[in-house]
Amino acid sequence: MDAEPNDRKIGKLCEYASRNPLRIPKITSNLEQRCFKDLRNENFECVKAVLCIYRKLLSSCKEQMPLFASCLLGIIRALLEQTRQDEMRILGCNALVCFMGEHYHISMDFDSEHMPYALFLFKDRQGNSETES
Repeated sequence: MDAEPNDRKIGKLCEYASRNPLRIPKITSNLEQRCFKDLRNENFECVKAVLCIYRKLLSSCKEQMPLFASCLLGIIRALLEQTRQDEMRILGCNALVCFMGEHYHISMDFDSEHMPYALFLFKDRQGNSETES
């Protein structure tokens, strides 16, 4: 799959999600499972497509963010833990920045205490690879 993600389909999915917020947990759970499967199979174009969907969800479903934040944080953590794939770690960093940007603007009632761990894990691995060089 070398084609770019279909913006029209992503837009329709996000529009559906914003109109049907009770469906968001199921949608994002399926996206999370798909992303993990594609990471295992090294199908990185599909992983990028899933992140495009989440980026659009972050901007179009801000009020429903607590419904999908835990799935997105799980994906971000998995991406940051990809030690052999720098591109996936960079995607994880970019997704984290997008998430934190939206999180900063919205008051949320969910617990994101495991994100500092992911950041320190990423920093630690970066430091270890620099000292090994």
